[in-house]
Parts: sequence; C-alpha cells; structure tokens
Amino acid sequence: MENLINSVVCDHCAKNANEKAVSSIAFAVTNLSIMLNLQDYLPYCMIRRIFWSWALLSVAAVASAQQIVTENGKAYRLHTVESGEGLYRLSVNYNVSQEDIIAANPQLKTTGLVAGVEIRIPLRQTVVNAAEVANYTTYKVQKGETAYSIATQHGMKLAEFLQLNPQAQAGVVEGQMVKILTSSKPQSYLIHTMMAGETLYRVGVNYGVKVDEIIAANPSLDVNAISVGSQIRIPMSSIPTDDEHYYYHRIAAGETLYALCLKYNLLQEKIMEVNPDVDWQSLQVGQVIAVPKATTKVEYIVHKVERGETLYSISKRYEVEIADIEKANEGVDMYSIQRGQKINIPRFVNVTASPATSNPDYVGIDDIVKTQFENYDYKKAGSPTINVAVMLPFNAAKEMARLRAANSSANADIKSKRYVEFYEGIALAADTLSRDGVNIALRVFDVNNRLDALNALGTNEQTNFDLIIGPAHVDEMKDVAEYAYRTHTPVVLPFAQIDSTILENPYLVQASVVDTLLMKCIAEQMVADCRGKHVIMLNAGGNNRADVMRARYMTDLCEREGVDITTFTFKPAEAAELLPLLSTEKENVIFLPTKSEARVNSTVVAIASTIDQQPEARVSLVGFGEWLMFQTIEVEVFHKLNTRIYSTFALDYNDDRVLQIMRQYRNKYKSEPVAFMPYFQNAGSSGFSEYGLWGYDIAMKFIGARVKYGSTFLPRINDYDVKLAQSNFKFVNLTNWGGAANVGLRTITFGSDLTITVNDVAK
Repeated sequence: MENLINSVVCDHCAKNANEKAVSSIAFAVTNLSIMLNLQDYLPYCMIRRIFWSWALLSVAAVASAQQIVTENGKAYRLHTVESGEGLYRLSVNYNVSQEDIIAANPQLKTTGLVAGVEIRIPLRQTVVNAAEVANYTTYKVQKGETAYSIATQHGMKLAEFLQLNPQAQAGVVEGQMVKILTSSKPQSYLIHTMMAGETLYRVGVNYGVKVDEIIAANPSLDVNAISVGSQIRIPMSSIPTDDEHYYYHRIAAGETLYALCLKYNLLQEKIMEVNPDVDWQSLQVGQVIAVPKATTKVEYIVHKVERGETLYSISKRYEVEIADIEKANEGVDMYSIQRGQKINIPRFVNVTASPATSNPDYVGIDDIVKTQFENYDYKKAGSPTINVAVMLPFNAAKEMARLRAANSSANADIKSKRYVEFYEGIALAADTLSRDGVNIALRVFDVNNRLDALNALGTNEQTNFDLIIGPAHVDEMKDVAEYAYRTHTPVVLPFAQIDSTILENPYLVQASVVDTLLMKCIAEQMVADCRGKHVIMLNAGGNNRADVMRARYMTDLCEREGVDITTFTFKPAEAAELLPLLSTEKENVIFLPTKSEARVNSTVVAIASTIDQQPEARVSLVGFGEWLMFQTIEVEVFHKLNTRIYSTFALDYNDDRVLQIMRQYRNKYKSEPVAFMPYFQNAGSSGFSEYGLWGYDIAMKFIGARVKYGSTFLPRINDYDVKLAQSNFKFVNLTNWGGAANVGLRTITFGSDLTITVNDVAK
C-alpha cells in the first residue's frame, strides 16, 4: 500500500520520448431534473430534497438600492420592509444575523416587521470601508442565474465574486443583491430558440450580431447540425442606437409591432417594409428592429381664418402642433388673428429609407460558417508531450501516518483506497498509450480541500495542462472550473455530482453518471427496445413514491410511442393471475420498476415458478443496474426469465480485449479489478479494485480523442471509438454554451442457456 500511495505523488511520464500528442476533455452536471422536465419521474425523496433546498435558498429579494447612513461610527443600510418579509429572509439577503438586525432596531422586539416601515440593516465592517464602497456596486440576481454565470457576465473571476459575496458559496437566488466590481464589464446574453428554416446568419441579422460572436458564445454548438427547438445564447453586442436613416430598437418583453408603431408614431407598413425578414408573430426579446427615421419635406396650406377660430382650434383642425404653426408664420401675432386673415399651415411629408438590411454597418454578418478539426498522425514522430493533471483527495500524508502507526496488515481507508485505485487505472492507460506512440506526463496533486485546488492551479499557471482529471468534490470544483474557463483547459469530472457550473462552462465534462439524467435515458431505451412486443408493467406492491412515479413515466412513454402495454398489480401469492395476461403471439416483456432488493427477489421467484404453466409464452424481464448489487438474488431465476439489465458499467468476460486489460492490471498492481457494479457482490468490502477500470476508461477515452482530433476534439468526443474496459461513454450537451454529461448505457443479458452477454447501447 505504501508503494501505491508513494506512486501517487510522483509524475508518471510516458516511456517513449518521440511520440504522439494527446490532450483532453472536461465535463460536469447540474440541476438536471428541472431542466429535463423529469418532475413526474424523479424519486419522491429526491424531489423533496430539491424542493427544500430551493425553499431554504429562495427567500425572496432585497428591495432595490437603499441609502447608507452612519450613526455613532457604525454604518447601516436603510431598508423599507415589504409585505411578507421576515427576519430570516432579510438576514439571508444581507448576510447578517437576525440578532444584529434586532439590535439595530430594538423596536422590532415589540412591533415586529411592519410593511412600509424603514429599518436599519447593519453593514459588516469589511463593507464599510470607504474605498470598498467606491469600488463595488450592487446587482440584483435574475431568474436562473448562478454565481458562476454572474461572475462571467461581469468579467470577474469566480474566486473574486465569492470573496466579495461569501454568502454565495451556498448559491444565489432570484432577487438577491450581490456585489459586483465597478470596473467589470458586463456581458449579457439572450436565449434564442431556433425555428424551422432559420440559419445562424439570419439569426445574426435579426439580433445585430456577427455569426462568429454567436459561435463564441456557444462553444458546444455543432454549427453543422442545428435542430429546430435548439436554444442558443445571443451576446448582447453594442450596436448603434441610430444612424442617418434608422433607429435600432431592441425588443423588450411583451413588445409587439403595434407597440412599436405607437412609440415611434409610424404606420405598421413603414416598419415592416424595412424589416422584410422579421416574423412579426414571434418577436423574441432582444431582437433588433430597424425603425425608419422620417426624412421630411414641408408643404404649406394657406388657411383663411373664419369667425370664432383660434390658434388652438386651427391646430386641432389640421392636426398640427401650435409651435409648428407659429414657426411657419414668423412675425405674425398668432394670438391676435382676425377673421379673413391668411396664415400658413405646415404639412409634413415623410420619405423613408430603403430596407435596413442593406446597411452593412448594421448587419456585418459572415454568410459562411465553417468548423475545421485538426488531425494528428497517431504515431507522428516528434510529437509534443501531453500534460495531464490528476487532482484527487488522496489524503496521502495522513493516510501514511495512520498506516505506519497500525500493524502491517492494516487496511487503507476506503476513501483513499478508492482514489489510489482510480489513479492506478489512469497510469495503466498511460502505459498503453505510450506503447502506441503517445508522450504523456502525469502531474498528480493531492487535493483535500478547495484551498489545495486553488494553490495547485495558482502555482502551475505556466504548465499549460492539456487535460485535468478531477477534482472529486463540488466545493473543490469551483476554482478548477474558473481556471478551465480562463485557460480553455478541458476538465473531466470523474466523481463530482450535480452542480450548475456545467450549464455555463463548455470546458467541463461530467463523466460520472447523474441518476436523474440516467433514469430518463434508461426508460427511453427500454421502451425503444420493446417496440413490437407486449409489455406488462407490474406494480409489485408497496407505496414507494419513486417506484410509482417510475412506473407512471414508463407507462406514459409506452403509450406515446404506441407500444402494447398492460398494467398489473402483482402479488407473489396470486402469481397465477399473471398467466391470462401473457401473449402467445408476441414476446412478453415484464417491467418491474423498483430498486427494492426484497421486492425484486420475491417477485422474480414467483414469476419464474408461474410461467412454467404456460410454456408457449415467451417471457423476458428488464431491470436496472442497481439489481446487480443485490446479494440475495437467485441468479438462476434471472437466467430463466431472460433478464436484461440496463447499466452504465459492465465487464464483458467474453471479450478478449477486456480480459487483456484485466491481466495487465493484475500483473501491475496485484489486485483483481471489477466493474463499478459487479455481479451480485459487494466489491467495496471484498478487497477488489472497484475504481481502477474507471480510471483506465476515462484516460483512454479522453486522451485518445485528443490525439486523434486535436485541441478541438470536444465536439467529436462521441465519434472517437476505443475499446474500453467497463464503460460505453456517450456525452450530451446540456446547453449550447455549457459542458456535457455522460448518458452511455450497456445491457447485460442473462440468457436462458446460462450465458451472460454484454452489449453497448447504440449511440
């Protein structure tokens, strides 16, 4: 074990010096259940957890800009209480304790908070500094924004933003007031939904933005495969508010063509004729509309004043302003006009310009969009070294001290063991790639907290990493994500779970699978595989909300896809009632939408013993990867029911290439590698290496893709086909401007002939 941990703190360099260049990738995930509309499908406990997390954070907004006053050397912000506000809400939004607010406003002990009454909010000493107040301004958090997106929009580093707003470590909520550097330059975006027939060129024309600016704002966008309904981010570039012929008007929320006509006092036809490509029925917020300026020429009507007429009545009669009449009759006392007197009445004739799209200064769009990928010869002589940083919480120093203090047979801490195994897999992949002609240098950082991550990055600004693997935890990820965004360095997250940063950062890749996203993919794949078959959805008893919602989701999906489905409440003691439901013409696929080991075990045993009474019926069972971890399952029953399991990890012991990888691992590390989800055993307590093959697969996939496609490999990561040990990577972008997440699946089929077959689900 000591040798294993010592290997972690050394660089691992490839053996061949004249070989191929490699680099990397990066991912991560966040708030997926809401974004993917899985509310009807998520386990109830997860929905409840998400709800209460947001409820605790979403404590309404701080009122707009308040005055700062100083009394007895202490600074306070004056705040007018809004209806429904409470002390807790104020304490969260202003980052002060409820006790401090009461101390500054003793009357609250008796009156409580009263709407409309002004109270004092004590300012923290760090904010009172005059220079600081002068350097910062406040910003109100908008719906859907994150600390990362706000920092990016205002040209700040995430670390700077969090230093100014320590309360944002736990996230920000709509309406919350945060501090922004006054020297920062905000970059805001609009979200545009692509419609049928639209191109980036036409979208750019409509928004007054160049195509390359749109592409830069959406680095994950495949410009050659933009689909209807795809959302893209439109940078709010500065455009002139007007020129010689036009005003340029950005559409606000709720604005219509009619509203524009009222605002600019023009007929609809005049605005429409200079914007020939605008769909007036679906104006989008931020869209730029050219409004023609009127080139006027004045014609005059000679009016003879009649009895009783006044300047006011004449102006109304001709719909002309009094000032314009006075200007047209200089030297005449218009307030003493007489009957029979002749005066000039101006009439303005508008001459509009040609369509605005002919204005090259306004359009400025490149018509042709091309994306080029670099290509490398895999064994190209003289290729540069690929620098890979591995950032994991090995906790090496403390672990070594603990092991030395114990006897020689002491086991490593399970957490340290996990990360050491993962690193071993990376090192094994580096050996494999180096034999294929790739130069790789691994720099390993023992990252146990966020400060370690920050220090590691801060001291390696000149390293120019081609890939970062890690870190393991979300709180360590924040600084790494900011570094990745600033240096365009891909980061692959092998363990870190849900974090909204991935939605905004195109250099992050979430390799570990997120349950909420995965379950949707499994359900859809199950249903797709059941077309032309007869599906029986079992309610195996119990009131588990997750099981109920999972069954409802898959039932609805079957009905939408036209799959033949029957629902049945199953009781093991009454298993014979299942027989009349079995089709003798189609294969019967039994869905058991539960992850309860006891319920699965009792149900499958009862089904297996019952179907013998109807041998002409073809029956198969489908289930989830978690079933593979059940240790009380009767495996023979799985074989009898032709059970097919959908999982993200599976070892194919019939594949010679996989067996070769496992032999190499055994020889190098004297340990038995197993999949993340081994077949019906608890690998965590077995002494087996559960994470080694995971590290191997990640390194082989990402470094190999970098070698083949060059530095712009991220859009083509799914095109790179390499033999992996236990995984079937498939990545999907969560937004057109953010990172990607893994949703790859494998199937494990337990055949009635006692064979076990592993297949990748098609990409």
